[in-house]
Amino acid sequence: MLLNQVDIRWNPIEIRRYPIYIRWLFGTEQEIRLKLSTDPGLEYIIHYRKKKKFIPIHCPWKYPYFQSYLLGPNALHVLCLKDNGIEDMTQMMEHICEVFRSPICEMHIIEESLIEWIIKFQPIIQHVCIRENAITSVESLDRILKNLKVTERFWSNYNACFQYKEPIPSRCITIDNSYWLTLNSILNGNNSIIFLYDSKLTPTDINTILKEWQLGFKLRNLEFMAIEVFTLLNIHRYSDEVLNNLPNIVENNGRPMTVTIHDDDIYTLPQGPPVHNITRSDGMILSIFRHDDVIEGDKIRIFWELQVWRQQT
Repeated sequence: MLLNQVDIRWNPIEIRRYPIYIRWLFGTEQEIRLKLSTDPGLEYIIHYRKKKKFIPIHCPWKYPYFQSYLLGPNALHVLCLKDNGIEDMTQMMEHICEVFRSPICEMHIIEESLIEWIIKFQPIIQHVCIRENAITSVESLDRILKNLKVTERFWSNYNACFQYKEPIPSRCITIDNSYWLTLNSILNGNNSIIFLYDSKLTPTDINTILKEWQLGFKLRNLEFMAIEVFTLLNIHRYSDEVLNNLPNIVENNGRPMTVTIHDDDIYTLPQGPPVHNITRSDGMILSIFRHDDVIEGDKIRIFWELQVWRQQT
């Protein structure tokens, strides 16, 4: 998306008067972002740029420097600093939190050294993302999940070489490479929203999830679950195994068309009828949607969506 550099008037932030949303994000480079709750269209960014091998003598962009951009209806004020390593960034984050008297609301953990820092500095946080290759052992992951309370969303896109059998204690979990997350971890969790991409769950595993939900002893807090799997099996045979011994209730009156994932993130559900509905003794309904397409050769991608809702009387 094109950014237009313009001359935008800088209005001073009224420190300690309004809540500040502080996020430490990592893309190709790292950023600390501050946003006022009263002005969502204005964002202040501290951008850490990696050291360039060569900077022309007359180059106007020498650290530190300021830039202002318009991104659609939003105004971005950016302070660009040279990336001198994690320690500089943690000190900056501590200083910002102290000045604004506001906690970090989102953090991307890009290396293991940040685990101890965030646990000590702020053991309760709304959103945490574990980035690729940030964790190398099940002990490191276990330390995060047992010592850092993630109240809203836990997201991971790293490639683990181990399996994790414990629950992930967060309202919403999104796992991009979820082959390391076991069936026991899912069944024993109290998550409300679950996204599992590139899952290795078998048709029997998914059938177990549905039956355990129906029994009512596990997955009591579940509101929505999405599972992406890849298979070489015949799609009809695969679907039959998933839905085995689950009576279908076809009533769909009053089914909501959206699910709140976290904060203002709204997920829109398919308008068409689900492939299957099952009910629980307390009156809750679980609607099952299936989307499939051929990836290459005989390999099929199947995306299951499980929506929990209650029929309106």
